[in-house]
Formats: sequence, C-alpha cells, structure tokens
Amino acid sequence: MNLTNREQEVLQILAEGKSNKQIASELSISHFTVRDHVSSLLRKKQVSSRQQLVSVYYCESLK
Repeated sequence: MNLTNREQEVLQILAEGKSNKQIASELSISHFTVRDHVSSLLRKKQVSSRQQLVSVYYCESLK
C-alpha cells in the first residue's frame, strides 16, 4: 500500500526514535493526529508495533 506524504514524514521521524509528542511538535500537528498516522502505518505495513514498523522502514530503505 502506498503511504501519504504525511505518513512518510511521520515514519521518517519515528525512525529517529522520537515520541508522538515530539513528532507532533516537529510537524506542527496534534499528537492525536500523529497517533492516527502511526495507526494507519501499522495497518498498511501489517505490523503490530512501532519497532516492527521501523524495522520494515529500514529494510525497505535498503532495497
């Protein structure tokens, strides 16, 4: 599944180890919006944790 531009931004910052609150501050959006983006990313990538999501992100980056 394709990710939106905002989902890609959230994922890149998430991969830096930042919290939802930190991501929200960096992107000037609500932490609730970040939570929704993370939930969408988990569903789209078919994983159940942030750690798995970051692992998938790095694996896909190497391709």
